[in-house]
Amino acid sequence: MTTTDQSLSGGQGNSLQSLLDSIDRKTAPALQYDLERMKERSLKEQRVRTLHITFVVGWFEMALPLGAMQEIGDMPTITPLPHLPAWIKGIVQIRGEILSVVDFQKLFQLREDRRRSLKSSYILFAQDDLKFCLSVNRITGILNVDEQYDRLDACSPDEQQHCAEMLEFINGVLVQDARRIFILDSAALGSTPKIRQWR
Repeated sequence: MTTTDQSLSGGQGNSLQSLLDSIDRKTAPALQYDLERMKERSLKEQRVRTLHITFVVGWFEMALPLGAMQEIGDMPTITPLPHLPAWIKGIVQIRGEILSVVDFQKLFQLREDRRRSLKSSYILFAQDDLKFCLSVNRITGILNVDEQYDRLDACSPDEQQHCAEMLEFINGVLVQDARRIFILDSAALGSTPKIRQWR
């Protein structure tokens, strides 16, 4: 190969490298953008969504994490007992266990729903060493919630007025269509002294 041939091939090599460098410079922002979107998608896929059971108490629809309950069902016959607070309806036997029946509506002085259910339901709440039977108007379904990423509203002034006693146990309100669902803090509920002293 002559010197002239070498300089031509070297010139072509330099020219090709310059072209590749130019392409890299132009495509780098788009590649960076794609990489960031892929990272975001990966993070979203890693997000932990928690299943909640939704239910109605009085005027309000609420949700508790599935991990804070052992079972749900139709309320069995309640045996009333004397000398208990008004918010404990009595006791029930569920799977061989005797449990107090807690009425959130009376405990937290919630606004009462004008519609009455013929048969109420229960949620068997279990948090650490606390276990009780929560009396609810009805179970409304299952909800998948990510409290870090799902937008939770604050309680409205009207809601604050009618559930003031319960505000410390509400993480926020999830709005779905016409529904406003109170997302409850099960750990806070499980550690409240008022319930614990009567467990």
